[in-house]
Amino acid sequence: MSNMSALNIPASVNDLKIQNYINGQWCPPTTSKYMNSFDPATGQQSCAIPDSNYTDIDNAVRAAKAAFPVWSNTPPEERAAILNRVADLIDQNADKLAMIESQDQGKTIVSARVADMPLCSGYFRQFARCIVEGFTESQSRMNAPCTLTAVTKVENSILQSNTQHVPSGVAALITPWNFPMLMVCEKLAPCIAVGNTCVVKPTELTSATPYLLTMILQAAGLPKGVANFVFGTGVNAGEPLVKHKDIRLVSFTGGCETGAKIGAMAGGLIKRVSLELGGKNANLVFNDCNIEHAVATGVRAAFQNQGEICLSASRQYIQRDIYEKYVQMFRQMTMKEVCVGNPASPNTYYGPMVSQKQMEKVLGYIRLAQEEGAKVEFMLNPNDPNVKSISKDGKLTIKGFEGGYYVAPTLITGIKQSSRVMQEEIFGPVVCMMPFDTEEEAIMLANDSQYGLGSSVFTQDKTKLNRVMRQLNTGSVWGNSWMSWDDNMPFGGMGCSGTTREHGPWSLEFYTETKALYTLVSR
Repeated sequence: MSNMSALNIPASVNDLKIQNYINGQWCPPTTSKYMNSFDPATGQQSCAIPDSNYTDIDNAVRAAKAAFPVWSNTPPEERAAILNRVADLIDQNADKLAMIESQDQGKTIVSARVADMPLCSGYFRQFARCIVEGFTESQSRMNAPCTLTAVTKVENSILQSNTQHVPSGVAALITPWNFPMLMVCEKLAPCIAVGNTCVVKPTELTSATPYLLTMILQAAGLPKGVANFVFGTGVNAGEPLVKHKDIRLVSFTGGCETGAKIGAMAGGLIKRVSLELGGKNANLVFNDCNIEHAVATGVRAAFQNQGEICLSASRQYIQRDIYEKYVQMFRQMTMKEVCVGNPASPNTYYGPMVSQKQMEKVLGYIRLAQEEGAKVEFMLNPNDPNVKSISKDGKLTIKGFEGGYYVAPTLITGIKQSSRVMQEEIFGPVVCMMPFDTEEEAIMLANDSQYGLGSSVFTQDKTKLNRVMRQLNTGSVWGNSWMSWDDNMPFGGMGCSGTTREHGPWSLEFYTETKALYTLVSR
């Protein structure tokens, strides 16, 4: 087994030469075409990404298909040992991986190091453990039924039946840009743990750490062809991957619109599909809550990772008795603690948007709220020396990072529930707040959304907490917290937020086929 230092991982994303990883080898795209990637903090070109096409996808799928018979029959203990080595290598090189992740995505180095990297290695260890422990199979015994087609006498026989989980085949794993390496690990670990092979198509916006992961996989001893990575756009690489005849199942995390297209394509070809999509998540804050805790949690839920989290609490509803107090405390805490700027600085709360396109999308929603007459506030510390200027729509110019894609922490009040700003996923550091009067109204407002991914409820009344949580139409509901994570619990959404559940046994179920085995035996 190689060690990470021998793999010559550079310290800067600018030094990367990203290649496809097919059948255990790094190779350029057959098109010889590349796309430019940009450092979100500066707006400057950083590295080049392969612009792959159907031929590259076909080569990767062929490699995965060829590797499947041996890998699927590899003993679970051997597969688990490789997954654990992957986890060890991620941990040993977490500092460098976090730095590259920050440079490529815009998130702070601190958040990438403290949150993302431990979760990445954690997924590999979790599923290494799961496959060694094995599946919980169903078993049944019953008197053998007499049927018109019976050839032998069955009066003295027993029908013994049980289930068997088997790997599905070649999987397509398509991942987003907000957690580039983490989302790959979340899908890849259970997929290969159970014996599947796969082709990974990371987003072209943030391909750096997924590319570095290929080096880790090879160093850990993963056999060639088991995990293949093809980089490119959704049109040129993603769509051919989903449509490929030898892809048995598709796992996608991303936006609702793209997810609907992938679901239609895969469903029309009778492929199993998992869609983890967006969210417009609500916090319900009742007047009997611990308001200091609710505000602190609300700030984190709104602005962590630049608001580029599918579970961000971008809608916060506060009971009218404490509405003004909550808003004031929220404003003060944000201005005190949420420093926007250089993602490499330990003092930075959040960095730039991932791309100029995403920044313009966020600014567009802010302008829409302004045009509709809502109150829009940019909650900046007036004494922050890093902020050179702010535009009318919240675009920030940061000293030393003048070309970066920065947006101010934004609070919108006086907005209508029907506004697009309240109904559509913004995916940026923008939070909307509205008052409510009754418990019934709060539940109605929270459920008034096409999405159903996550929600939080803040109250010290345990009976009310339980009652409200059970009436919210979201896949995850937190009581007096936000995004407190347990990877043994199911994760997914309702409505436009997705179709399936991931994590723990739910991931294992998705990546396997369940067979029913019937045996006629004598009493």
